[in-house]
Amino acid sequence: MTGDTARWPHDRFFWAVLDAPGWSRAGPLPPGLLPAFADDVPADVDELHPVCAPLGDGRILVCAARRTELAQPARSLRSVTPERLPDTLGALADPRSLELLCGPFEPRRVRRARLARHARAALALLLCAALAAIGFDRRAVHWARVAEAANAARLELADAAGLPPEALGAESARLGALSASAVRRPTDATALLAALLDAWPGGVAAEPQSLSVSEDGASLAVNVEGDPAPFLAAFSAPPGYRLEDPRLNASRGVTRLALRLHPSPEGAKP
Repeated sequence: MTGDTARWPHDRFFWAVLDAPGWSRAGPLPPGLLPAFADDVPADVDELHPVCAPLGDGRILVCAARRTELAQPARSLRSVTPERLPDTLGALADPRSLELLCGPFEPRRVRRARLARHARAALALLLCAALAAIGFDRRAVHWARVAEAANAARLELADAAGLPPEALGAESARLGALSASAVRRPTDATALLAALLDAWPGGVAAEPQSLSVSEDGASLAVNVEGDPAPFLAAFSAPPGYRLEDPRLNASRGVTRLALRLHPSPEGAKP
């Protein structure tokens, strides 16, 4: 015994190793495992106080002491653990992880310290929540003042212009509608892409690099190995478009073609 900590000989305890997949916490033995523990110890489990420690392989090490032997230590000590494990168990677990003074035998001073820690944590949480609530309330007040100032400025503007306040609302709605109508819709490339796929030469080896479609037509970049003439002879512009003279750039046996398609004057855009 050292101070308020006691380490008892291993022969004062009852020992067992049980299968408990998924259990990973040291402390009192789960009630569901009491029947299995009762089968392994030569004593009435109602007279014992069992605790356990996980072994990391789906099993737990169980250590139990008689309740009558723990009553007095629970009033005077902070900790009771085995001095060591029995020789038959080797070094399966650290004996200090088998704390007997827990659950119903937890010392009052340990319980008070634990409750004090929980109270401090709860108080800190409540304080943080209160500070957050105050911050949100101040922000709401701020934006309410901004809205009031904006409304006051609107009324002053209407008064300076000699207009009724509702006229500003109508004018704002009109300007919003004009802005929405001025937004340009993106070009629909579906029809032109379909036409290019139909016109693409299937019997000539070529590697497309990029494709860009706009209202003014389309731009393509294609790599062709060797002579680009067969590809250019097989590729034709889709109906309604004309093909500009291609730009060629040859390097290491590969020719890069830059093709540009424009809507023809007599053709309609897709």
